[in-house]
Amino acid sequence: MTATTDAAPLEAPGSIERRYYGAMAAPFAVDAIANTAYAFINRTPEILLHWLVLAGVLLIAGVGVGAWWLIRPVMRFVAGEAAFEQVEPKLVRLPRNSAIVVAICSAPLLALRAFSQYIGFSFGAMLAPPALPDAIATVVVGTLFYVVLTYFVVNAYLDRLYEHLFQTRGVNLTIFDGRFHNKVTLAVAFLSLAGMTMLAADIASYSGARLLREAGSDITLTLTGAAIVYYWFSRALTRPIARLDHGMRRIAADDYSVRLPVTSDDELGHAASRFNQMVEGLAEREYLRDTFGKYVNESVAAAILENRGRSGRAEDTTAEATLMFTDIEGFTGLSEEVTPAEIAALLNTYLGTIVPVIQRHGGVVNNFIGDGLFASFNLPLPLEDHAAAAINAALEIEQTLAAAPFARKVGLRTRIGINTGPVIGVTIGTENRLSYTLLGDAVNVASRIEQLNKTFGTTILAAESTVVAAGAAGICERLGAADVRGHRGDVVVYRVGLQA
Repeated sequence: MTATTDAAPLEAPGSIERRYYGAMAAPFAVDAIANTAYAFINRTPEILLHWLVLAGVLLIAGVGVGAWWLIRPVMRFVAGEAAFEQVEPKLVRLPRNSAIVVAICSAPLLALRAFSQYIGFSFGAMLAPPALPDAIATVVVGTLFYVVLTYFVVNAYLDRLYEHLFQTRGVNLTIFDGRFHNKVTLAVAFLSLAGMTMLAADIASYSGARLLREAGSDITLTLTGAAIVYYWFSRALTRPIARLDHGMRRIAADDYSVRLPVTSDDELGHAASRFNQMVEGLAEREYLRDTFGKYVNESVAAAILENRGRSGRAEDTTAEATLMFTDIEGFTGLSEEVTPAEIAALLNTYLGTIVPVIQRHGGVVNNFIGDGLFASFNLPLPLEDHAAAAINAALEIEQTLAAAPFARKVGLRTRIGINTGPVIGVTIGTENRLSYTLLGDAVNVASRIEQLNKTFGTTILAAESTVVAAGAAGICERLGAADVRGHRGDVVVYRVGLQA
């Protein structure tokens, strides 16, 4: 199980907690920068100390207590004291709850500053008191700014935390109560309305030089605030999209080991969760196909999995093909002399010797039948000169077995029957169990020809149809017509292997 992004270094519990405190301190940092800019524009540096102390009391103390309370469940899970299912609902609500805590602390702070001179506080500076519309706008917009900023900063924090928990604990979000469009609406609405609200309040409150000064200050602060919100907004919302895109590219490259951390409670998180389910299904399908290919020839598996008809089965295909049946000579007597385990090992070695020969010549092994097999040439895998390929494969099998070492120094001879004729490739069976096979009189004849080896004392027999199609009369001896059970009329057979 791997994430699409490079694995982040493991974090100590203290680091996880400190980063959350850092996220919650973001409003204080912005507040300090904004007040420094305000003091510079109004040339009243003496107010800085008073304002920063006030901000420290309300934001650091108040937010610090709230942050400690909100992060406790997460730390309990990290410490192994709670299950993820218990912590998950609180994690999902963490951005919203964090924004509420910041709103509770920042609104009184901004209100005290805006209306301080109305109640007799000057903070050591002789500033003209703000007009009421400007003061109200400052409190409302400032509080909303801190709320929006906190919401997206904590979302970005959670994105990294979820990824860390996925990599280290193997857990992912399963709650998707959020809505992506609500998050986008929140950010866009604030970015669109904040500046206009402040500017409208300045126009309604001041005129002349005071209007220019206040408007310039508010425009500067609004643009700075918008840039900060946009950065955290894009970071919180686009990282899951980039992660999902990277995961899809990994899938396109046939990497089914990839899994995504689910880092948001909205449609993007749900999409990441569905992505993981999809990859698991694709991995299982690939595993089944790989396993299926070990039991059924790869060509047959491809036909069944990729060339399906409306019924879900492989399309029936009719073609001329060359059929081959093999059987080990004296296998029944050999089975009585050795243990079942030795017989199994012997068969595996034998099949491991002859199957690659058939495949090298373009044949397809359709079935293993006891100590023998049924192979076909030209169906389901198209093959030119299939009759010649089958004869060459039979000769190579004979040569290979003569030189191959087997357990207990047992020498194995294989009887082979070959026939060429029209067949049909079909899927047979029930809804619960299917088998792909070849049917037709040519298949029956090939099977009976293999058995005729006992009658003629041969190892490789081929029907005249195969010898003629392969142009192999020069290496074959005509033995005459033979009666084939289940076939109307006699079949002319040839011994394969006679030197011209």
